Amino acid sequence: MKLSQQNIKLLVSVFLLFFTISFSANAQCKPAMKEGIKKLAPYMHNGVVNTVTVILDEPSEIHLSVYKGLNYKFQIGSEDALGKVSFRVLDEYKTEIYNSAGSNDPLSFVFFSNASQNLIVEIYPMEKGKQGCAFLVVGVKEPKNIAVRNL
Repeated sequence: MKLSQQNIKLLVSVFLLFFTISFSANAQCKPAMKEGIKKLAPYMHNGVVNTVTVILDEPSEIHLSVYKGLNYKFQIGSEDALGKVSFRVLDEYKTEIYNSAGSNDPLSFVFFSNASQNLIVEIYPMEKGKQGCAFLVVGVKEPKNIAVRNL
């Protein structure tokens, strides 16, 4: 299949547009991410920042693994343009484990993992018609005698 000069220019333009949108969304999310990492204390940040672009009223998914025998803290946040967000934690079979709606701390989830498992975190906007960058940062710490919440 031959691409014409015009088609090549169009493809390059589309690629640059997506790259620019993705880069600017992450740049706008960066100050909020730094605050989210600070809120993980006394948990140690695992070094990974998971960002998603929430578009309109659809939830965005982040897939991650947790490991047996560790305490975890999920800290959620978003850029100002998106506004407040809610989140749900699901297991790999899409069974709901946690829903932040109505929680005392709607932007974090603390638990002890009894098994190594894959989880899905769905992040969605609280206000209709909003879109922007949201993030999940994960904190980990060795368990003490008492677990906060078992999964």
